[in-house]
Amino acid sequence: MAATIFVVDDDAMFRQAVVTTLEAASLKVRAYSSAHAFLESYTSDQAGCLLLDICMPDMNGLELQQALVQQDITLPIVFITAHGDVTTSVQAFRAGAVDFLQKPFTEVELLISIEQALQHDANSRRVEAERAMVMTRFANLTPRERQIMTLVVSDKSNKEIARELKISPRTIEHHREHVMRKMEANSFHDLIAMAVICGLHELHV
Repeated sequence: MAATIFVVDDDAMFRQAVVTTLEAASLKVRAYSSAHAFLESYTSDQAGCLLLDICMPDMNGLELQQALVQQDITLPIVFITAHGDVTTSVQAFRAGAVDFLQKPFTEVELLISIEQALQHDANSRRVEAERAMVMTRFANLTPRERQIMTLVVSDKSNKEIARELKISPRTIEHHREHVMRKMEANSFHDLIAMAVICGLHELHV
């Protein structure tokens, strides 16, 4: 599904101008005149980014940003405003904004910011999809296999694990290889990374 740029701005003329510019660049666009209208229609499975005006009646851009954060929606936001200030921009960036454009801005500036936001969203969704796959594979392990995976990614040696489980080191190695196949880990480092995702292991920096 193609990514969508969601434009939220209460200025009808400006909103249409942005839509025309983005569509001319062969981008998929959906426009809204208010934050509430956007919230009523958006679902988190829709890839893309949000081009969001700061100053709007009823619910402003920063309030919409906070509403999305509360709903665990991580859609990248590019803020646009005619009345930007340092405090506002800092607040927006701290809450996860990708960029902050002050009117008037050029078409090139707009398209560069949109491209960055779309790439950010694509990367985030790829990482989340990979995390979900790892969690699914882990859920399909037997209780014994989960126990083995937890132990082999720890700092314990095969001999120590074997003594703890009262089985041979060779059997531990066999279990480890079996777990790696089921987790689709290409290396032990891959298995450790998966263990971190599953909450079985902590990285020590």
